[in-house]
Amino acid sequence: MKNKILLIFGLGMLILPMINADILMPGYHGIDINNEITNINDFPNYVFISGPGSESGPGLGMCPLKIIGSEGNIESYYKFCGVSVYAISKEDFNIEKINEINKEENYSIQVEKFNSINKREVIKNIETYTTVPDSSTQNEINNYYEIDVNKLILEPSNKKITRNNLIYVYIIIPIIALIIIIFLIFRRRK
Repeated sequence: MKNKILLIFGLGMLILPMINADILMPGYHGIDINNEITNINDFPNYVFISGPGSESGPGLGMCPLKIIGSEGNIESYYKFCGVSVYAISKEDFNIEKINEINKEENYSIQVEKFNSINKREVIKNIETYTTVPDSSTQNEINNYYEIDVNKLILEPSNKKITRNNLIYVYIIIPIIALIIIIFLIFRRRK
């Protein structure tokens, strides 16, 4: 009997962290984060790809390599992906190799093929997901990056936060109602 209880407890301890991995904390919600390279067209001799960073994330299986188009938008990723942007010279770029890496099921072979690409990391630790308290007025974050293929960028060059100001209406209306009630109470006592 004791062994069964210990077994159930042990399995529960192993499974619980996996169950709550995608659950938001109560009182919080996710917001959109858009990332854009503003000067991508200044580098016509390069192709830019986004993918997992060298230091974090679940790897290429959940964070596939994606080609960044001429508009410079970096696509969204799974929230645990540590995303980086890489520059590859057009003469070294091979779309078949990128597709081959994304399709590879063996993780060590996938990493080996990814490391064999002649690439430069130009942006590191791109924020693709965040949560904010339900009381926050933030709706969306727009990160803008101005890159240089010879430098590694760790922070956006410009950041714009879009806010929902409707929450202030919900705060102001009760305050006005309270002021009216207090005014009426004092007026009635006179």
